[in-house]
Amino acid sequence: MPAAVSVFNRGKRGIELDLTDTPQRDRLLELIDRADVFVESWQPGVAEALGLGFDAIHARNPRLVYVSISGFGEDGPDRDLPGYEAIVQALLGGMADQLGHRGAPIFVGWPFASTGAASLAVIGTLSALYRRHTDGVGRHVQTSMVDGALAYNSMMWSETDQTVALNTPVAGASQTSTMRLLTRSFECADGEYLGMHTGAVGAFGRCMKVLGLDDRIPPSETGMDIGVPLTDEQIKIIAEDLPAIYRTKPRAEWVQLFMDADVCAIEHLRPTDVYDTPQAIHNQMVVEIDDPVLGPVQQVGLAAKLSASPGAVGGPAPTVGQHTDEVLANLAGWSPLEPAVAATPDTRPLLDGVHVVDFGAYYAGPYSSRLLADLGADVIKVETLLGDQVRGIDRVYASASAGKRSMAANLKDPSLAKALTGLLQWADVVHHNLRPGAADRLALDYESARKLNPELIYVHAPGWGATGPFAFRQSFAPMLSGYIGVTFEVAGQFNPPMPPNANEDPGNGLLGAIGMLLGLLHRQRTGEGQFVENPQLNATMTHLAYAVRRPDGEVIGAGMLDPLQMGFGPFERLYETADGWVCITAFAEDERAAAVKVVGVDRVDDDDAQADALLSAFAGRKTEEVVAELRAAGVAAAVPLAQKNIHAYMNDPENRRTGRVAECPHPTKGNVRELAVLVRFTDAEMAPHKLAPELGEHTDEVLAQFGYSADEIAALREAKAVR
Repeated sequence: MPAAVSVFNRGKRGIELDLTDTPQRDRLLELIDRADVFVESWQPGVAEALGLGFDAIHARNPRLVYVSISGFGEDGPDRDLPGYEAIVQALLGGMADQLGHRGAPIFVGWPFASTGAASLAVIGTLSALYRRHTDGVGRHVQTSMVDGALAYNSMMWSETDQTVALNTPVAGASQTSTMRLLTRSFECADGEYLGMHTGAVGAFGRCMKVLGLDDRIPPSETGMDIGVPLTDEQIKIIAEDLPAIYRTKPRAEWVQLFMDADVCAIEHLRPTDVYDTPQAIHNQMVVEIDDPVLGPVQQVGLAAKLSASPGAVGGPAPTVGQHTDEVLANLAGWSPLEPAVAATPDTRPLLDGVHVVDFGAYYAGPYSSRLLADLGADVIKVETLLGDQVRGIDRVYASASAGKRSMAANLKDPSLAKALTGLLQWADVVHHNLRPGAADRLALDYESARKLNPELIYVHAPGWGATGPFAFRQSFAPMLSGYIGVTFEVAGQFNPPMPPNANEDPGNGLLGAIGMLLGLLHRQRTGEGQFVENPQLNATMTHLAYAVRRPDGEVIGAGMLDPLQMGFGPFERLYETADGWVCITAFAEDERAAAVKVVGVDRVDDDDAQADALLSAFAGRKTEEVVAELRAAGVAAAVPLAQKNIHAYMNDPENRRTGRVAECPHPTKGNVRELAVLVRFTDAEMAPHKLAPELGEHTDEVLAQFGYSADEIAALREAKAVR
């Protein structure tokens, strides 16, 4: 995949070593001795067999942060399976969750398990470096592609005893909504597609007015529509009348009408088309690289913007071994190592003592502070008196706000000025995803906040950007996935767009957590606070970072999924068997030769002919039998799940053991099972998992923390300043 290599290896130096050769392995050890971080993605056991496992490396360099990214985790029944995206998606249930033009399983068209694993590894690395600064101890950071997929699944993967008893389904994009929330895409008069999301306060009513339906579906009084049921007649109108209405105007006309009405309406574009859009250009999200293999190409730029410690693209990806001589020659000139000294680890959760105030709402912003809460940060979620709008979707709210404290307040009330000042002075990190200007009206803008707390890490997660031509345009998932081209990627060639089963909301949460930690690490070393911006648009663009574009418009790396959503070619795809399905991944030529031998067909050069031959051969084989034979021959193969996996996964004892699933009691819902620990560390406790708070559950506690007496709190409640 030369396009992916050109992006993910840019800015690095490349060396080539044979680690089975002792002298060359010793050169690597010399590099490791002088490193802060070592990252490996071998299958479990390989590092130890090479003498490069954590224990051996930690003994040499006790300050080194050692990062392992595996396919399925360091232990457990699947630890030895190859860590390929398709195999992970098949076994975890991604191919059952992805919508398709046929029945499941559907091959997942974009690699969110890999994307999530990379983000979690960065979060783990930064957290370990943050603690190392105070105790001098390097730790083993472990995550996996399974964890990466779960980071994206977290938004919807949970259950309670109550939902199990009622058999409550997880809402899907293919279902007709029964509440006042429109999250669908529509074909317009010109054959182009438009995605709609009415999650903002009052947006559902405004949308109905633009469509001329406000007399039949009148707006609610408060504008808090999510969770408000539609009547049977209104459900029928949404399902049957809306498609015809959208086909009466071309897409550009609808976009302008909805922008004027302040409703989220976002175009579905093809991969890399976003490079030409004004906000992406304004955000400096398109960079040009002269790649040594591909030549000049446009790529996705830097997603998180940090005012005091900005990053930069360091140059094109190296060719294999390009800098071997240079790096090894420099080893001789490096100063001798000081003797290794083993420090005493501080075993508290890594972010224990970090204070975060989250003024955000919905998911894409608040998920970032939830990820810090998972690592021990004290997070106060400040909500309006009506609460976060996404509380109307219980699973989503529960995921975004697990581990936090909730304060419900009208921050415009002058009697709460002392509380606002206290929150800003107490915080290490302040986060919000308010639209530009809204924070200023609440005296929550960066300049006001840093006057009270100059060392503050101030994180703004707008939809499109804090400035720019679309700064005030509404943004919701998964509509920006359409704008980036993900919806065409998962739909398959020549097909209309389809919603992905993993989207930009968790993606922007992961990016926001990285931005917060980068800011904290910089402040720890310099004492300097800063402004961090991570627009949802930027985060979504990273989801197709593996695709690049040449100056002549040729797109490289995208559009590989076949029209039937079976896979990327004969050796990375799904095949139907006599009694089910099998997913195979074979990249090396010896693996491909083994695959065709197992099923009894010839190896041919034509991909279509090879796929047809394999298709016919697999159709006559029993699933379990052929999977066993393929694995024995060294071919990665799995039986893909074709049914939703949430209940089974949440109740698997193995997932409880690893901490990936936590179960907590709830006063009305029975036991609640949620995704929890997705990064693991040595020499650090994990913070206990806590369910999301009820609205205003900790208001009194927070007010008392900042100097309010019981009588003052009672008066604030009586005046409806707090809840």
